[in-house]
Amino acid sequence: MTQLAIENTRIDTEIGDGISFTVDIQGVAHRFFVSRETLGNLEHSLLADNHGMVASFVRQDAKIKQAITNTLKFGVSPNITFLKAAFF
Repeated sequence: MTQLAIENTRIDTEIGDGISFTVDIQGVAHRFFVSRETLGNLEHSLLADNHGMVASFVRQDAKIKQAITNTLKFGVSPNITFLKAAFF
């Protein structure tokens, strides 16, 4: 698999409390979402504000990409794929 490039990163309150982003896989943009709670579990701390959540997302880049890779093995949603702790 080619190197994953995370794009369009944003806090999207319409989806939930977390960060949504896209990844282009073989010319198809797939939407993903990782919750504040999941990022907090990866950091072993409470992420009290959006700044902390975004900083955590940046720090956890390698683990997020690994979770995407693990999720792709099972297939992804045509809408939004929620990255859960089990994929990390």
